[in-house]
Amino acid sequence: MNMKKLLALSLVSSAFLAACADSDQDIPGMSGVQPEPQPDTEDKKSVTISLEQIGRYESDIFDDGGAEIVSYDKTSQRAFVINAEDATVDVLNLSDPSKPAKLGTIDDTDITAISVGGFNSVSVHSGLVAVAVENDDKQAKGHVAFYNASDLGFITSFEVGALPDLVTFNRSGDTVLVANEGEPNDAYDDDPEGSVSIIDLSVGAVNVGAAQVTTVGFSDFNVGGSRAAELPSDVRIFGNFGHTELSLTTAPDPDADPAVLAVNDASGVSAGDWLTLEASEGDPINYQVASVAGNTITLSDDFDGDTEVQDTLDEDGMGGFVVHLHDGQSSVAQDLEPEYIAVSEDDTKAFVSLQENNAIAVIDLATKTVDRIAALGTKDHSQAGNELDASDKDDGVNIQAWPIKGMYMPDTVASVTINGQNYVLTANEGDAREYDGFVEEIRFEDAPRAASFDSADFDDEEKLGRIATTIGGNVDASGNVKEPFVFGARSFSIWSEEGALVYDSGSDFETITANVLGDDFNNDNGENDGDSRSDAKGPEPETVEVATLGEQHFAFVGLERVGGIMVYEITDPTAPKHLQYINNRDMDYNIADDIDDGADPAGAAGDLGPEGFEFIPEADSPIDAPLLLVGNEVSGTTTIYKVNVTEVE
Repeated sequence: MNMKKLLALSLVSSAFLAACADSDQDIPGMSGVQPEPQPDTEDKKSVTISLEQIGRYESDIFDDGGAEIVSYDKTSQRAFVINAEDATVDVLNLSDPSKPAKLGTIDDTDITAISVGGFNSVSVHSGLVAVAVENDDKQAKGHVAFYNASDLGFITSFEVGALPDLVTFNRSGDTVLVANEGEPNDAYDDDPEGSVSIIDLSVGAVNVGAAQVTTVGFSDFNVGGSRAAELPSDVRIFGNFGHTELSLTTAPDPDADPAVLAVNDASGVSAGDWLTLEASEGDPINYQVASVAGNTITLSDDFDGDTEVQDTLDEDGMGGFVVHLHDGQSSVAQDLEPEYIAVSEDDTKAFVSLQENNAIAVIDLATKTVDRIAALGTKDHSQAGNELDASDKDDGVNIQAWPIKGMYMPDTVASVTINGQNYVLTANEGDAREYDGFVEEIRFEDAPRAASFDSADFDDEEKLGRIATTIGGNVDASGNVKEPFVFGARSFSIWSEEGALVYDSGSDFETITANVLGDDFNNDNGENDGDSRSDAKGPEPETVEVATLGEQHFAFVGLERVGGIMVYEITDPTAPKHLQYINNRDMDYNIADDIDDGADPAGAAGDLGPEGFEFIPEADSPIDAPLLLVGNEVSGTTTIYKVNVTEVE
């Protein structure tokens, strides 16, 4: 790879302050139990670690998921990599991890029970490969398919829930768990229930039938359900299923200010209401209603340019528009969308991230039932140690305290047992719902705001005006945004099994990347344009993985946008130590012109968009050292890092 500049920095024992927002308050749905004091390990030998890139495989697929979720089979010394673009699992030979080579692929040829829409996830245990298979009808039930790791032969597949997004084995390998995300369709008129499927493999994969598959849902938490009272009020339930759709009766004037919509029936519309305008040639955009006269709706602003009103009229006329009122209400079971699963080391519990809901569900694996649903609350960015850069229009690095609240909204979760206690690690990415039938995200400068938090800073594009907030379940009776919520926490967190926030990395990620990259920090993953993601979740922590070496524990966190991996020691979960930030991305490369629109290889600028991690212990590794396997979604690269272990005094 011809790279202009290699960015790789090891920052050992960094002293950045990482405050835990709201840690003095009980979090709804969780108890406030704090971890036990850690034992003295002063007389025991300890180690530190660092990552060193030793191998890389390039799919040469740019920005189309050429390498996403990764898994490793120690018996065959093969890596299995989700290739979303080709709807396959790429199989790589890692017997020499410095020279990974593609051996073959797993495709959907033998899956005949459904029309396959794609492969979303892969997991391997003891020579058995499990693949999460999406239905071509995304809202219909998907499958999990099993293959032999040695010859890639198909074994069987069977039905799970809608949109199986993550598949994983438990620690002992006798159970497979599937996060069935159950996303709605674009029109938001089909919203399947989210669920977790638990598959008993004790009879052998070839003998699995319906009796061995249990799908755990959340309908007991619906309004009127037997467990409705257990659902914390801070769990975000705001889906727009069952909403009203209106059609236009007169072509809208693209230049009208304010914008006006003449519809077939505005009898259910009132001033202050919100709607999403779907346009065939533009993006769906949310608008607030200023007034209603008969069947004429006047909006509070002119049309956003991204609605592409004139282009839609030219292409499809009035039929190219649909007005979606925000008057629907998905059930709890429909609205909860399982994203990722981490299994406790004793195989008794599964911790399930519910990203859009800002919550975690805990599944009891013995009874195959939901133990509880826990709201994660918010992170106070006005507190010291929780600062962030909130604008892409402030000409560079500007990390400071702001009066906004970050919803943790984790994507990946991991579980580790330290001194007999289970902990859950979360990569606090954040995510907003955006469908033709419902858009929740809006910039503060465009949002009507409650007087309780409003100030001129929320109108200033160099301060808080550009950062996005939510109208999803966050508007008062007048349609004003109630709380200054933002998406994600730009950090990773450690939670006790009982639910106490033990640690949050605060402003570490932005502070460290700014020190390393300067004005290139908070970059996007498809172009080199520094500071371009400050208004939109910053470095965007996507994935987290845990490694245990002897009695010490370490965490790897992947930053989806700016790229690179953060390495921490978490042996004392109350006081993790930052060890390293490594990033092989070339910040001088013209990604947009030379790769995206040009002919250069997809991986020419380095690794872009880390999506999936797997730690390989030394006992399972093809070399005499542990490894970290990384799938990079945007560059389509699979990168192998050696974990260097150094004894310290």
